[in-house]
Amino acid sequence: MSQRFDPSKLIPEGYKAMYGVHLKVQNSGLNVGLLELVRLRVSQINGCAACVAMHVPLGREHGLSEHQVNLAAVWRDAPVFSPRERAALAWAEAVTVLTGQDVPDAAYAQVSAEFTEQEIAHLTLAIGEINLWNRLNIASRTPPALS
Repeated sequence: MSQRFDPSKLIPEGYKAMYGVHLKVQNSGLNVGLLELVRLRVSQINGCAACVAMHVPLGREHGLSEHQVNLAAVWRDAPVFSPRERAALAWAEAVTVLTGQDVPDAAYAQVSAEFTEQEIAHLTLAIGEINLWNRLNIASRTPPALS
């Protein structure tokens, strides 16, 4: 499969704006390992190979264990995630998979038991950010960077 177009070259101002959102998320006070876990899971849901390939090593770099990286797709059945991580993953899935539905109250109850309102707002911004990166990469068929 070949890349359809290169958004980084065609819309550099868009990439610059996205990087600004990324910096806001990175400096939100949320644990970067948690953010990488969320980015990995959302990228798995959306089927973005480029982002999965990026967030696996970044997750490891920011403290995710091999078990956490390997079991992110089946987190509900894996005992390696804390209640806070589980709440973030449930929220990420609920906010990402919106087709024909609202974000369920149960997901909000779970996330609000572990996060402040401000943290939920930052987490939601992080989820929106990775969803946009996924869509850009999938639509353009950006290949994963393999090193």
